[in-house]
Amino acid sequence: MGTILPPLVNNSKLLRLALEYNNLHGSIPNEIGNLQSLEVLNLEANNLNGTIPSSIFNISSLLTLLLAFNSLSGPLPPTFGLQLPNLGRLSLGGNQLSGSIPSYLSNCSQLTFLQLNNKYFTGPVPEGLGHLENLLVLILGVNQLENQPESLELGFLTDLTRCRSLKMLVISENPFSSLLSHSVGNLSSSLQEFHAESCNIKGPIPKGIGSLRNLNMLVLSDNNLSGTIPPTIKGMKNLQRLYLDGNQLERSIPIEICLLANLGEMALQNNNMSGPIPSCIVNLIHLQIIISGKIPSILGDFQSLSALNLSSNSFSGGIPKQLGDLITLDYIDLSHNNISGEIPKSLVALPHLRYLNLSFNKLSGEIPTQGPFENFTAASFFENEALCGQPIFQVPPCKNQSNGKPKAKLLLKFILLVFAFTSILIVVILITMKCRKNNMKTQNTIDIVPTVEHRLISYQELRHATNDFSEANILGVGSFGSVFKGILFEGTLVVKVLNIQLGGAFKSFDAECNVLARLRALAL
Repeated sequence: MGTILPPLVNNSKLLRLALEYNNLHGSIPNEIGNLQSLEVLNLEANNLNGTIPSSIFNISSLLTLLLAFNSLSGPLPPTFGLQLPNLGRLSLGGNQLSGSIPSYLSNCSQLTFLQLNNKYFTGPVPEGLGHLENLLVLILGVNQLENQPESLELGFLTDLTRCRSLKMLVISENPFSSLLSHSVGNLSSSLQEFHAESCNIKGPIPKGIGSLRNLNMLVLSDNNLSGTIPPTIKGMKNLQRLYLDGNQLERSIPIEICLLANLGEMALQNNNMSGPIPSCIVNLIHLQIIISGKIPSILGDFQSLSALNLSSNSFSGGIPKQLGDLITLDYIDLSHNNISGEIPKSLVALPHLRYLNLSFNKLSGEIPTQGPFENFTAASFFENEALCGQPIFQVPPCKNQSNGKPKAKLLLKFILLVFAFTSILIVVILITMKCRKNNMKTQNTIDIVPTVEHRLISYQELRHATNDFSEANILGVGSFGSVFKGILFEGTLVVKVLNIQLGGAFKSFDAECNVLARLRALAL
């Protein structure tokens, strides 16, 4: 803590001055240029402010200059690089430096690491950077850099194809507003990471990008890329992370994705893609994050999948119940789609699920309440068509929402009612047939009683008369059925309901018919 004291900068034989992470404040003294033997100057991660003394850029012995993550401001001198022929590492990122990137920087032919990710560098990227043939890492992100005037493509990428040792290229968060040059496929075969997100890059992904066979991370998120994912992507055999989310890409995921055996993360959300995820993708045993595509049941085979994000697309269909087999899943975002159907009950078995977003879809049915759903709120289910459930989810209660016993009791009543109706109907038919038969046998041997007209009584009238065969109306219970008292507007009647499932019911019925047929009671 403190400032850089003058005695430190007056030792002309000093070779290394490393004061990083010391909470130093104030400005860098101009006398630091007196250290003409200095090889390493590291003042990173302090609170230094002001401009960078021009005297630093005259220390020709410098091999490493690290001033990143301070509050340094102002432009770099236009002659930057002319007096630093041995400089191998230059890190000025995380400051407030402004102006253009000096073109003479290309004279630092020994540079292997160049970091200039400030907020305020403007103008085009100097094309002379291609002369830095030893460059391994180039970081130009988070600036206000632009493309060369009147150039439709990112021309500086063509210039960088001469940097045959380049392993990392970061140009993200710059307003380039240009096409991605076809020459991107000619970048160093050693390139392992290419970051170009949020650059307003337009047009299709060049087919030549598949030539970057050693690339393990490609980030082109949040641009205006259009067209399809080129099938030539299969050439990037070492690709582990692919981020193409936030573009205007169309159609489905090409089957060639399945040839990327090392792919572990794939982000394609916020595009215009449709169609299914290729079934062969299940062969990508390292894949842990899938982001986009119609939700296929084969996702249940990804036992190592930890995150699933299909948000902000136009996917439809239901949520496959096989997602409940992904016991490692802790993140699911299916929001802003046209997904329909019910929430699978199998999701309650996901022990590690901590984030769920199903909002802005067309889901219906009851929201589960067990397992991880105990920790979710209404925000997970906003704007769906017909979800119902507990009040905590801010949805209407389900119409059939009640405890199990009333449901079972209602079902039992329904079954008994159907059985009773069927039994009574059969009994009435059999009694009618039997009585007719007995009347025919006895009409010549017995005196005919005066004719009495009895109207037909419907089953509904019997139900009403007996209070729906209420237990309160039972007059007696026999071995083969029950006798009910009923009241009609004509008067009182007696209804017997036989249990036809008992073996002796029919014999009992026959005996009763024979007796009833011989009785001369007007009420029968």
